[in-house]
Amino acid sequence: MTPPRKQLAAAILLTLGSLASLAQTPPPVQPNPQTPQIAPAAPQPRPTRTLILLDPAHGGPDSGAHLPNNLLEKDITLAFNNRLRALLSGANFAVISTRTSDPGTTFTTDQRAEIANHDHPAVCLVLHATSSGSGIHIFTSALTPPAQPPRILRWNTAQASFVPESRTLANEIGVALLNAKLPVLLGHATVPPLDNLTCPAIAVELAPLTNTTATSTPVSDANYQQHAAEAIVTALTKWRAENTADGAAQ
Repeated sequence: MTPPRKQLAAAILLTLGSLASLAQTPPPVQPNPQTPQIAPAAPQPRPTRTLILLDPAHGGPDSGAHLPNNLLEKDITLAFNNRLRALLSGANFAVISTRTSDPGTTFTTDQRAEIANHDHPAVCLVLHATSSGSGIHIFTSALTPPAQPPRILRWNTAQASFVPESRTLANEIGVALLNAKLPVLLGHATVPPLDNLTCPAIAVELAPLTNTTATSTPVSDANYQQHAAEAIVTALTKWRAENTADGAAQ
């Protein structure tokens, strides 16, 4: 028997709990010694609006999962990225994406993390798609938060200090999706590049939307993607109002 939607939202809140926020300015990150480092870009002025980084997973030779109807995960994540970008910009967020097209060469998860950590976003959303399950799957890092904030963040565990904030934000997004009548699965997982990110970071995975007639809406459906994106932006807008100076000023 499926619990009522309000009970499910309450269960999410109870599971994740109320976790204290950590310091806004992260300590330095120890680079990954096994990956070529990207040359630093010229210094850019910090955005005056809350900055969201979107990472549409895969791209180029890395097609990601092969989905039904000859769909590729890399194309679904890019389409979903474009919808989220437009909605976030319309809601007065600053937005950057790790890619806005299909690159010609492999774009590693370490390179994506380096871009994100260089730009210091308030939130990172890593976008995925799958043919398994139903609805929206939301994952935070499976790393254990440290007892004390570390003086230096190690590359492979940089996200550990931000896990409490990530889980709080995942809860906000989960409740917004439930309110939009979309099924939600919350979990913890090792999903590159989550473990390397130095901000609240969440993986958002689109799965087919199964309905009561035993048919399903594919992840490529434009209305489904738009509906999910609108709920996510609603949650981020609420989060901004509660957690940032930008939100308090609006």
